[in-house]
Amino acid sequence: MAKAKKSKKGELNIRKSMALFSDALKIMPGGVSSNARLWQTAYFCPIYTPCTIFAEKAYGSHIWDVDGNKYIDFRLGFGPIILGHGYPSVTKHVQAEAEKGTIFALDNELELTVAKQVKEMVPCAEMVRFSVTGTEATMHAIRAARAYTGKEVILKFEGHYHGGHDYLLWSTSPPYDTKDRPYQQSMGIPRAIRNLVMVETWNNFESVEKTVKLHHNKIAAIITEPIMGNAAAIMPKPGYLKHLKELCERYNIVLIFDEVKTGFRVSRGGAQELFGVKPHLATFAKSISNGYPISAITGQKEIMELFGPGKHKVTQGGTYASNPLSLTAAEATLSVLKNREVYEQINNYGRRMMKGMRGILKDNKIHSIVQGHPAMFQYIATNNKDVIYNYKELKSNYHADLYAKVQYWLMTQGVLLDEDNQECFYTCLAHSTEKTLKPALDAFEIAVEKALNSKFKMTRFKLEGTAKVVAPKGNVMPSQGV
Repeated sequence: MAKAKKSKKGELNIRKSMALFSDALKIMPGGVSSNARLWQTAYFCPIYTPCTIFAEKAYGSHIWDVDGNKYIDFRLGFGPIILGHGYPSVTKHVQAEAEKGTIFALDNELELTVAKQVKEMVPCAEMVRFSVTGTEATMHAIRAARAYTGKEVILKFEGHYHGGHDYLLWSTSPPYDTKDRPYQQSMGIPRAIRNLVMVETWNNFESVEKTVKLHHNKIAAIITEPIMGNAAAIMPKPGYLKHLKELCERYNIVLIFDEVKTGFRVSRGGAQELFGVKPHLATFAKSISNGYPISAITGQKEIMELFGPGKHKVTQGGTYASNPLSLTAAEATLSVLKNREVYEQINNYGRRMMKGMRGILKDNKIHSIVQGHPAMFQYIATNNKDVIYNYKELKSNYHADLYAKVQYWLMTQGVLLDEDNQECFYTCLAHSTEKTLKPALDAFEIAVEKALNSKFKMTRFKLEGTAKVVAPKGNVMPSQGV
């Protein structure tokens, strides 16, 4: 394939990406290996056809696509990159470890070292078990909660995503007007599981308390994202997480914080440190290793000790769990993150981005909210809301078309964020410099102005060949997640 021609500033050339995507459609279902990588509202995609762009490399705060376009990266792989792409100390240690071997199926000393680091940093982490993905971590956490309580139902919240397994793939992104709750997010999930899942509205103190009082004798766990990482960074109301903890303590229910996105991102001890609420169990992934595949289950000793072999224990394991390369990345990453100055830099950058975006949106007379935490936030152009507290409020109040236009024009200005308004802006240590702050805000200002002005023409690209993305029959939507 010929070398791609780099886009000029203000233009977007992704022809090589579209050619590669055309090929991918012929051999990979949907053209991707993860549904979330299909951009469904991006203005450059062929009409009625979700598509994706192809990355070539990333370093520091930037990412390059195969067409040679360079972007300031605010997707950061859906959040794992907390230090910056290719962070030197992490890369150096991983490369050195790779020379010793990649997988042993035995314990190694790094396992103990990283477990001690996690225990030191995370308030609830009396014990630690490692796995590979966030999905695995939440799956094993709810299994442990069921074993500990002897109960089977899991209570989750609308708009919260906890991985791609059957027990929690409910009401992650339902139509805002559906009365179907729990809402099945994928074909192929046994109908019988519906009876083992309850779904509540987040940030509603009275509703969740009423449900728990009525059904506590069968609820094993309440699982929640402490910040809604898959719904535009909706924050908990003051006291809400504490309220959940008190309910769980009162009714013998395990409180699980899914900190796959918030962990080691919003503070060194995760959201539980930020909000001062210690769950019984917590799951981590993403930022724990600056992007290498590792996750962790942590929590109270009396629950965690249920993991082990035998009839009266909880099964958990995996060939790639605690592999030395991922553990090396985690050790190197956590060694940097233990310094609170790192978070001061990340948060200072994020706060200035949020303030600048608010000003630009206000100057353009767009009623909007910029919400979340400086390390993970999002802007929402709303009808008339000044604050959003739950998924339905989000889905019924934001202007998706305007967001899609802004995202397109940002790409033409060399800034990349996800095409999904429910995904967050993520910041990292490598962003925390004047070299990216002013260009990012300048690009945002230009993108907003062009999105509001219909005279600027956006380019849709065509796919080669005849392959198309075919939507499944029925009312089941593609699932979220990486």
